[in-house]
Amino acid sequence: MFASFDQTWRFAVGVLALISLSEVLPAQTPVADDEVSLHAAPYLPPPMAAVIRTRVELVEVPAVVRDSKGVALPGLKREDFEIFDAGKRQEISAFSVETFPPVGASVEPVTSPAPSLAATPPPKSESPRRYIALVFDDLNSDVASLSRGKIGAEKFVSEALAPRDLVGIFTTAQSQIIEFTADVRKLSQAIDAVKPHPRYSDELQECAPLRAYEAYLIDSHLDNELLQAKAAEFAGCSRIPRDAAVRAIEAKARLIWGNAGLITKDTLSSLTSVVSSIAKMPGQRLVLLASAGFLSGGQEGELQDLSTAALHNGVIISSLELRGLYTVIPGGDARTPPRAGGMRPAEIRVQTLVEDVPDDALAILSSATGGQFFHNNDDLARGFRRLGALPEVMYVLGFAPADVVHDGKYHPLKVRLTSGQRGSVDARIGYFAPPKDAQVQEALAADRLRSPDRDHLLMSADSPSNVAARITAEPATSDSGPRVVAKAWIDISRLNFETKNERRTQKLIVIAALLDGAGNFVVGRQAVADLALKAPSFEELSATGLTVSLSLHAPLGAYNLRVLIQEALTGKITAASSHIELR
Repeated sequence: MFASFDQTWRFAVGVLALISLSEVLPAQTPVADDEVSLHAAPYLPPPMAAVIRTRVELVEVPAVVRDSKGVALPGLKREDFEIFDAGKRQEISAFSVETFPPVGASVEPVTSPAPSLAATPPPKSESPRRYIALVFDDLNSDVASLSRGKIGAEKFVSEALAPRDLVGIFTTAQSQIIEFTADVRKLSQAIDAVKPHPRYSDELQECAPLRAYEAYLIDSHLDNELLQAKAAEFAGCSRIPRDAAVRAIEAKARLIWGNAGLITKDTLSSLTSVVSSIAKMPGQRLVLLASAGFLSGGQEGELQDLSTAALHNGVIISSLELRGLYTVIPGGDARTPPRAGGMRPAEIRVQTLVEDVPDDALAILSSATGGQFFHNNDDLARGFRRLGALPEVMYVLGFAPADVVHDGKYHPLKVRLTSGQRGSVDARIGYFAPPKDAQVQEALAADRLRSPDRDHLLMSADSPSNVAARITAEPATSDSGPRVVAKAWIDISRLNFETKNERRTQKLIVIAALLDGAGNFVVGRQAVADLALKAPSFEELSATGLTVSLSLHAPLGAYNLRVLIQEALTGKITAASSHIELR
């Protein structure tokens, strides 16, 4: 029976597109990679009014001014700042001051004087509660980096928290793994359980090794010298003609950068979910991102949207680079195998960028939200303590860009103090100009993929059955705790397809979510499958179907599981509910 839950497993024989919280496994049916593309990310109903896009009527620039001891300086005014957009001075048209009471300080209430016979001091209210989302980037960090970060984080939660602080533990692969709490024992256990979930690593042992950033330069046609150097090396070790080696390196770069891009999308989607989650909390809100860094080439717009959403919801993001103090060693470190003839000049030229570029996204997120970026330092415990201290005052400057060309290009920003003012300024370092009309339409089309109707339906009790599908679910356990595994088997033969270049194309969206007894959202996961099937693959999948599996980690308890399937071409939806318990 379609669109119903069955608490026993029914394993489909066809493609098992297992999209778990930790990895995306390849299809088991012989279908080419360009015919079925799978992408998974955390899901969270949007608590914010809308995705905020700076496209660009007003550019907001948070700025923190510190003295030589790192203390935030108060009392500055609009006229104390200057903003330069790509070297051109801009008029500051908006100015506001955000203040954050120091940790542990109590707030004096403002009271009207009233006659009294005895002088009684007014009662002191408690300081605003702080919510700290401690995010471990387990998608982009290796065992050694995470281990160092976990040691520093455990010291932070056990020694540096104020009495009213609440901390939630998140990872980029598994979303929230423990709700906001002050229980140090639970926090330490959750931190200790964090493990790396890499989906890509540089293959340094193979012929003509190619790192992700090198793949980006080659695939984006930004460094022909590097392409030729890699092709020459590949021709030598594989003994193929030079032209064939160039084509092979280009194909390899396209594959590597494509995989890296999907990981970055997952990372940014997870961070967006964290910001959405903590934005609902009543009090001071801080995200501490611990990461070994990730590449953001091609994802600059998404990075800007995330920064703007955090800024508009009063969420500060501070980043800690987990690699600590490192040195770029010409030719590579001990992990790099010796290569005949050594590294070529083109590779040595980009080696520093290979090491440094993954930090760019961390620096951008921090500077764009008024946070700090702790990097190139081995004292990670000190880093957590430093980042855990909110600046007591932050200035938000705004300007309407003058003479901006709608080309979608990046504009560097420079904020400095006017003469007579002293202090170092940490501020947003850039923004993207508005895109051309065609790009705007493309962005709007991408936004429409997130359907408000679909979000509303997922959270309701309605059960439409317009997509031929069968849904099964059962509780399970893993190293990271209890979970629910939901599977959606989809009858490919009964889908609507559009024919392009002799292929049947369609996009499928699958979302699974756990709701508590009161109907409140607990955790969610979504998957998108892009289909571009050739005739043989369509016949194969028509006979076997396609199965998408999603894992949801949650604390022990009773839940209502909601699963929704939508085909994007027509908007048809199937949704179903099931009661499930984690014991």
